[in-house]
Amino acid sequence: MRLYHILLAGLFLMTACDNSKDTKETDSPTEESTKDTVAVEKPTYPEEARFDDFAKFIAGTEGRESSELKALEATDTWQAYRMNLDNLWLKTNQKLPAIKDWTAKELSDVNTSEGTLFYPFSGADFLHADLFFPEHDNIVMMALEPVGDFADLNEKNKDGTLTAYLNGLKRAMNAILRLSFFRTIAMASDFQSEMDGTLHVLVHFMSRTGHELMYQEKVAIQPDGTLTNDLTSVADSAYVGNRFYFRSAGEEKVKTLTYFAVNVQNTAYHSRGGLVAKGLDERKDLVNYLKNIDIKSTYLKSASYLMHRETFSIIRNLILDESEYLLQDDSGIPVRFFDQNKWDLTFYGTYSFPISLFAERHQEDLKEIYVKKEMKVKPLPFGIGYQYRKGTSNLMLARKK
Repeated sequence: MRLYHILLAGLFLMTACDNSKDTKETDSPTEESTKDTVAVEKPTYPEEARFDDFAKFIAGTEGRESSELKALEATDTWQAYRMNLDNLWLKTNQKLPAIKDWTAKELSDVNTSEGTLFYPFSGADFLHADLFFPEHDNIVMMALEPVGDFADLNEKNKDGTLTAYLNGLKRAMNAILRLSFFRTIAMASDFQSEMDGTLHVLVHFMSRTGHELMYQEKVAIQPDGTLTNDLTSVADSAYVGNRFYFRSAGEEKVKTLTYFAVNVQNTAYHSRGGLVAKGLDERKDLVNYLKNIDIKSTYLKSASYLMHRETFSIIRNLILDESEYLLQDDSGIPVRFFDQNKWDLTFYGTYSFPISLFAERHQEDLKEIYVKKEMKVKPLPFGIGYQYRKGTSNLMLARKK
């Protein structure tokens, strides 16, 4: 796909040169005709203020005066919720500057331009995707958890379920704020309550990190791997996900986040959340989609060591083939799969053993790198992943040569 873009750019330049040559042989163009020639129409994006109103409300921040949720902000329920959220975010806010400084220094080449970030096994973790890859235009997140739907918060207030909804949201966010990861079993339970999926946590994080949620729509993967928002034309078996349009507050640049609840192991899977899905060995539409999105970077964190297993070889190989950069902790792809003729590897932090739950996924070759320091190991000034305490975590950055 990148070769296609290069060839297309070359064709454009040759055409531009020809046009420039023709111009010299005729009268000089007027100022008005020059403007017409170079004018580029800005892309337009859908936008409805109600989406950002919802995001601000569940993020515990005040919305615009004309918001249909404005009256709810005065309730004791929301005021208590807001105070609890501010307390939940205290420790996270203290850690964010260290991550942002590290990103600016260590991922400066990764974030030099736009591109697509692929974040499988993500849960609803928009927070770290935005922290490590702030310049990527598109984010594609995949996990087993359902995305859910926007809730009618005024109706919930009327029927008495708003408090339960907000309490469920606080409970679901507590792990990622306190531990830096989502717990799969806990999420399966949380998302079968008043809060029905990852959407609520995703848009909460968008708003809390200074973004405006412009719009959200359903999209489906077609057999050739392209997306469509015309759901009347897709097969019943098509994967349907959610695409969010958002931008940083005060900026014009629009980004997208697309989330799919899918199975990315080789074979079929039945999840705790009720997902029953074939594997990548049969879902060629999903494989085609991953090849079409032109992955610049992949991020793997708290990924349950799934790609240590041969049953996840297809997604592992796709990531290695398609990515230019890969940032991961030791729960991602084992270091033995990185051909050092193809990849430059940089290691950060500390590694000795995984947590006890995943003890069988220990990598002795990775431990040797950290112990012998044959490759320079850089410090990691924050905690992240399963070993989330500062001084116990590790990251590896892989750059494709």
